Amino acid sequence: MTTKRVWPMGLLPDALFALAVTVFAQIDVAVRLDNSTPYGPLPAVVAATLVATAVLALRRVAPLATAVTVALAVGGPMLVTPLTVTLWGDFLPILIAGYSVARHSSRERAATGAGAIVAGLVVVFLRNPESGTVANIPFVAVPLAACYVAGRVLRARARSQSDDRERAQRLEAEREEAIRAALAEERARIARELHDIVAHCVSVMVVQAGAAEDLLDRDPPRARAPLQSVQETGRQAVGELGRMLGLLRGERSKLALKPQPGTADLAGLVEHMGGIGLPVELTVEGPERSLPPGVDLTVYRIVQEALTNALKHAAPTTARVVLEYDEQSVRVSVRDSGPAGGHGGPGDPVPGRVGHGLIGMHERVGLYGGTLETADAPGAGFTVEARLPLPAAQR
Repeated sequence: MTTKRVWPMGLLPDALFALAVTVFAQIDVAVRLDNSTPYGPLPAVVAATLVATAVLALRRVAPLATAVTVALAVGGPMLVTPLTVTLWGDFLPILIAGYSVARHSSRERAATGAGAIVAGLVVVFLRNPESGTVANIPFVAVPLAACYVAGRVLRARARSQSDDRERAQRLEAEREEAIRAALAEERARIARELHDIVAHCVSVMVVQAGAAEDLLDRDPPRARAPLQSVQETGRQAVGELGRMLGLLRGERSKLALKPQPGTADLAGLVEHMGGIGLPVELTVEGPERSLPPGVDLTVYRIVQEALTNALKHAAPTTARVVLEYDEQSVRVSVRDSGPAGGHGGPGDPVPGRVGHGLIGMHERVGLYGGTLETADAPGAGFTVEARLPLPAAQR
């Protein structure tokens, strides 16, 4: 199996660059392109120049080590004997190393690298007669300082751009997360609405179909009314589903949408439930007031779901709905009078009761900071009680 060699980022281009500088520096040493005055043994000059230029291959991978190595290669041999100082083999590597340590290192490491280079230059000035003149100080210091400052400026700009990219990526991720959360919330809302529509209508249809079946053999003419109720409820379910699917398809403008139901429609709901075999008593306590649309819809859906559950799980029964207004909240309770034990014991309700309906009630009430309690009623039946706080504007 062949293993593919992976080069560190920037190593190959820097290796080729270092090779070009090394070759040119060795040519400079051999033919003295910069007219430098020869000092010391030629093999030592060649070796020092070779080290100072070849290590530039690591200028981005290990910038501090590169700067220290260049400083040692240029200034170290001078402690033993003065050597030739060339423009391409000594001064150019110093400038490149100074820029690289400033560009690719932290502030502390960059200062350390710059200190090592300055120390190497001090040794050169003290030991090489040609370089150790006052006139050469600006010639060396100004380019070196310019390279160091340029490296720090470019590093700061690159980090700023990197921070901007990270910030943009973070904002994009937050935006996508917000979109996902909004989609999840919308899916949950649509699921609740579909459940309320389908569960109520289908439950009514099942009950009425069962009543019609009982009457077909005993009193066929009386079976007509439950069957008509099944038809009417089925049409309502199809219409509501059509509206909901139209919204999902973006066909809002083509639909004759009716307003969402609320507390004003409770009387109609009670009358409808009574017509299909669940007598319901509705009581309103306290001064009626206008509710926020979401709270208004929640109250209606809680009553609708509770009565539907009573129709499914506790028939034959009756139910009582109490809607109470006070200064701080609106309360609604629904109690049916199903047979004793028909809803399970305390803390052990019938599985049919603990389904998506009750979960949806809890979600709706929790959305508006309210509370919901469901339990078997003392003696018989099942009770659903909800309290929804009112915003200050509605108090």
